[in-house]
Parts: sequence; structure tokens; C-alpha cells
Amino acid sequence: MGGLPLGGLGTGFLDLNTDGTLGRTTIFNSFTPPREINTPFLALAVGGKVWGLTTKKIGEVVPVEQIDYWGHYPVADLEFETNGPMSVGLRAWSPFLPGLSQLSNTPGAVFEIHLRNRSGAAQQGSAVMTFPGPAAQEAPPRSCRRRPIDGTVRGLEVGDEKGAGYVLVALNEKTVRTGGPLGLEGPAWARIAAKLPEAAPGDPGVSLAVDFALAPAEERTIRLILAWYCPRWVGTPYRHYLHKYAERFAGAAEVAQFLAGQHERLLKRILAWQERIYAAGEYPLWLRDQLVNILHTLTRDSFWASNCIPREDWCVPDGIFGLTESPRSVPHVAMPSDWYGGLPLVFFFPDLAAALLRCYAHFQLPNGEIPLGVGWGADLGSPIYHFLHTQNSAVYADLVDRLWQRTGDDSILDEFYPVVKRGIEYLVTLDRDGDGLPDLEPDPCGNQFYGAWAWHGTSPYVAGFWLAAAALAERLAKTAGDHAFVHACRLFYEKGRRTMEEKLWNGRYYLLYSDPATGRRSDTILSNQLAGQWIAALHGLPAVFPPERARSVLETVKRMAIPPTPVGLLNAVRTDGTRDPDNEQSREIFPAENLVVAMTMMYAGDRESGLRAAQRVVDNLILRQGLAWDMPNRVDPEDGRATFGTDFYQMMILWGLPAAIRGENLKEFTAPGGWLDSILQAAKE
Repeated sequence: MGGLPLGGLGTGFLDLNTDGTLGRTTIFNSFTPPREINTPFLALAVGGKVWGLTTKKIGEVVPVEQIDYWGHYPVADLEFETNGPMSVGLRAWSPFLPGLSQLSNTPGAVFEIHLRNRSGAAQQGSAVMTFPGPAAQEAPPRSCRRRPIDGTVRGLEVGDEKGAGYVLVALNEKTVRTGGPLGLEGPAWARIAAKLPEAAPGDPGVSLAVDFALAPAEERTIRLILAWYCPRWVGTPYRHYLHKYAERFAGAAEVAQFLAGQHERLLKRILAWQERIYAAGEYPLWLRDQLVNILHTLTRDSFWASNCIPREDWCVPDGIFGLTESPRSVPHVAMPSDWYGGLPLVFFFPDLAAALLRCYAHFQLPNGEIPLGVGWGADLGSPIYHFLHTQNSAVYADLVDRLWQRTGDDSILDEFYPVVKRGIEYLVTLDRDGDGLPDLEPDPCGNQFYGAWAWHGTSPYVAGFWLAAAALAERLAKTAGDHAFVHACRLFYEKGRRTMEEKLWNGRYYLLYSDPATGRRSDTILSNQLAGQWIAALHGLPAVFPPERARSVLETVKRMAIPPTPVGLLNAVRTDGTRDPDNEQSREIFPAENLVVAMTMMYAGDRESGLRAAQRVVDNLILRQGLAWDMPNRVDPEDGRATFGTDFYQMMILWGLPAAIRGENLKEFTAPGGWLDSILQAAKE
């Protein structure tokens, strides 16, 4: 089931499931986990018969035989097979416009019901939408007030005395009928042509009917708007947050009026930016489709607060922004997932990328350590330290340079370079044996991004991140005029690079890890051991690993890690071709890590192998598993099923593929006048 989430950046979301029901929702601030509605919401009454526009059975009401569903985020197009005299379609969408973070922070959705009389006789009937409203534990209280709305939009507003709630209205309809929710019982649905149910006192749900008459072959579109407004959420009992959208809107009725006035222009701009992606023939069709749809995880996982209560000054004026790794599985704002999935944020919403970096900087420790994460659950002020710490500060340097390369704005360096410098200096302190590389903890507890898998000593995976970060910091320091740190970073880089080759190269590939002090080492082949090489290529830096050795690694990976699985590449494989049995992270597949390997192949000149590997990953998730709207963290290498994680935004790393296909670094790919710029321009026009 599942489906496209309606909503924008930090607005909360409402799933439109593929069976014609409303699914999970966070619009009333039930974030982790989201509330499950799973209820039908549309019906059509014609000629004394009622169809529920869902494949789900509702009493004696006739369900549709089939729903053809095309999601192209933020738009879902549905066609309902009713076998009745009317042909019915639905286009549901919310404002999401690359480059326009404020407009994309609009808490509402438009439902366009397309009615077509395909019979030879005139038809009269009613189109009805129902919505259950908030649950008792959600933002508005049990005692909900109902207020009719009249004018260009007609319907009902439901909310509390402070203005928190929602509206359901019809646009440009002279008359509408309103009532209480239809619920899941058949009798109320069967009577919708004549009467909607009465609302019980304090009932937060509504139904809205628009009556119509169509001549033979006539068509018309009924537009309904659902807008919500719950401006304050609870992070912890001691810290609350204010939604960013409350700065632009005073209530749900104001949101509905905005959408009513702008719906034609907004939809035109949404379809225009999508067209720039779908028409980009230099990229394979499967990739173009996913470049559009993977952006849905921004809606699923984003928080955007104007400030917190008690108020803090560091986050003004852009607010506090974060992406929760997975609202249902691992609900925290976390550095690793920002590294994988943060590219669209940098490409399309650099102001929010800066707000996220500001949040990590705020929680940097005096010793320079950048936290793994800055929030847990619905809270954005709960930093996590000392976990995966050998990589977090390196990733921060990566994220800062991404933003700087994307914008060319030196004020980014003014603000974030000191944070990067302290983070690099912290990583130097992890080099306990003086070989120029950060050391993994001798008693490991999540000491690198494969956190459940114990590594020891030094590793090419961690070393690659470190060397890339040192090179990035050197470039940042040079621009900042910090000549002493330029020299220091160059020494860090050169010494670490020599050590890595001496300690970890085995003639064909790099060891998984090696700890000469204890004799612990592993010759397991990690597929993504060259992650630092991808970082260097994306950022326009010299290769971290010698090119001839990188080619040997990639050939080994293609020979050993691809044949045993039909759904991507094994995370790791032993020299005898079996999976490393250490734990689930060694035995299974991280799809996002697979895509890094694929892009590394492309930058190394093997575009064909990289594209094949990437497509295997995507084909499994979308076509074999049906997970277009529910991205996992890990999958089983034998059958491709999801083994861990829901709604992970890591797969937005797909947005790195176009640059890799073109062989361009980030600065080249995002240059004014290029393809990415054309997407942004289409959204603005």
C-alpha cells in the first residue's frame, strides 16, 4: 500500500495511498511515529448508486475495480475504474518548488476531482470528501469548534480557540453541503446523495459534498482544498517548537485562501520543473523518474521550526531545520544520512542546508567534536556525541564545502570555516599511534558508519573520509587566508595517504581494517572502500587513492560483490566469495552505499558498469519491492526485501548520479545556465 505524501518542507504530510485511502499523517504534529489513518476519503454518488473511490470495501458501498496510480512528487494522478456512467480521476498535489523554500513550506493540499460523463444521458450526482481530523491526543483538543467558511472557498473550519486546526473547502462552488465524518461504516456512505451525517459535539471530522449535473459527454473539475495549521509542537516536555509556516499564515483558512488564489500558477510551475527532469534524455528514464519521486522524502522527514520555546538567538532568521533519518525506525537528525541524502537540499534549498549546518555548529563541543545527530523524536535540541565519531567531523567539512561550491558565497566560509577547522583538529586527536590516520576505538561501539560491525585499527573507508576532509579543509583554509592551517592540512593529508598505502594495500584491494598493535586485521572486501574517492571527485579535488589502485579495487568489487546478488552489490564479501558473517551490516546491502560505489565507477571512467549497478539497486526497490514511497536502509541480498528501515532519506543520494554520469564535479554541475539551473528557473516562472 503506501503512497505519495502530500505536504511540503516541514509542514507535516498526509499519505495518499495507492488503494485510494489516506494513510499515515503528521499534519497534526504526531511525528514519531506518524499517526495511521488508513481510511477511505472520496466517494461518488450517481443515479442512486454510490462508489467509494477506493479498492477498500466499505459496507455495501461499491468499491472501484481498479485504481491507476501515477505519483510524480508532489503530484499524484489517479484514475478510478467504476463501471458506472461516470469516468472519475483525481489529481492531488501540494506546493513543492525547488529553489523556493518559503512557498514549499505551505501546509495544504489541493484535490482536483475530474468528472466525465461518458454516457449518452444527462447525469446528476454528488462528489464527497471526508476527513477524520485530528485524534484526541493531537494538536487541537477534544472540544473542536466548527465554523462555516463562505465566499470563494466554501466549507468548514475545525479548530481550537487558539486557531490550531484545519479547513476543508471547495473552490468556486456556489453551494456545498457539509457534515460530520463518514467513518468506516457503510450506511453513512450509502446516503451521501441525500444527506451527510450530523457531527457529534466535539467531533473533529468533516465531510463535504458538491452536487453536480453533467450533460452527455460533458466534463468538469471540482477542486477541494485541505489546509492545516498546528503551529506549536512538543519536542520534549521542556522544549517546544514553532512551525516556520506560522510566520506566513495566521490560520488554516488563510492557507486555503492562498492556495485558492494561486493554485493554477503553482501547479503550472510544479509541472514545469518536473518537465525539465523528465525531458533530460541524457539520463536513463528510471533515473529521471526517481530524481522526481525521491524528493518525497523531504516532505516525509523534514522539520522546520522558526524557533523553539524557550527562544534561542542562534537560529534566527532561517529557523531550525533538520531531516529525521526515519520517523518510524530511527527518528533522529543524523550526520550520516545528511551525507548520503543531503544533495537535493544543497542543490535546491541552500538556505535550509545552511540552517542545518548551523544546528550542528551550535552543538559542537569545545574539543571540536561535531555530534552525530542533533535531535531525537520530534526534538531538535538533543545532540548525540561519541558515536560514529571518527567520521562525523569529516562529513561536516564535506557538507560545508558542498554548500560553498554550490553557492560560491564566501559568507559561508566566514560562518562555518572555524567550525570545520575545530572539527579537523578533533579528528587529529583520534590518531593515537601517530601514523596520520584516525584510529578506531579498541573496544568498538559504533566507531564508523557501519556502526554495528566491529572494525579495529585503521580502515580505508574511514581513512578516505579523513583524507578527503583534510583536502577540503586545506582548500577552505586557503580561501580564508589561514596559511598555517593550510600547511597543517597538507601535512595531515600527505602523511595519512602514505600510511594508508603502507598499512592497508594488499596488492589487489585495501584491507577492511588493520591494527598492527593487536594483530587484528580483516581481508574482507568492502564494496565502498573508495568512498573518499567519490568525495574527492564530487568536490573537484585530486584523487585520494592512486588511480591504478582504485581501478584494481573496482575490478575486484565488480568480480566479487556483484555476481552473488541480483539487487545491487554486497556490502562486503570474503575472498572465497561468501558473505562476511560478522553481522547484518556485513551480510546485507545498504542501497545508498551501493550508489556511492556506482558513482565511483563512473568517475573512474566506467560509466556503463556504474549505471548498471545503480539500476539494479533502483529496480529492486521500485519494481520488485514496490517501495517507491517507503525507502529502506538495508535490503536482503538474495531476494531484495527490506530488512531494516522505513522512509529513509538516504536514497536522495540519487541526485549525485547526474553529475557522475556527466563526469562533472559539484561546482561544474551547479553552474549558472546549466541543467540544474533550468529546473530552478522553471519553478520560479
